[in-house]
Amino acid sequence: MAATQKKIRWITDSEMSSIVNERARSVLNISGKTFIRNRNSGKYAKLDADQCPGIIELALLAPSSKIAKPSARKNR
Repeated sequence: MAATQKKIRWITDSEMSSIVNERARSVLNISGKTFIRNRNSGKYAKLDADQCPGIIELALLAPSSKIAKPSARKNR
């Protein structure tokens, strides 16, 4: 059997923004940009996942200004 090679395609900033925006709207009924701004200002620091199902996943998806941005990657 020949080994199958799987290719990885990095998502674009635009695609990631759309994903975060959709998730923020479904979880909190706000835009992704508003979520990121609120989170970076500490608004959700004491929010419990039991109070807001889906918030953990959203927080993991959204970029943080407190984390260094990764180097630019190119899709191949």
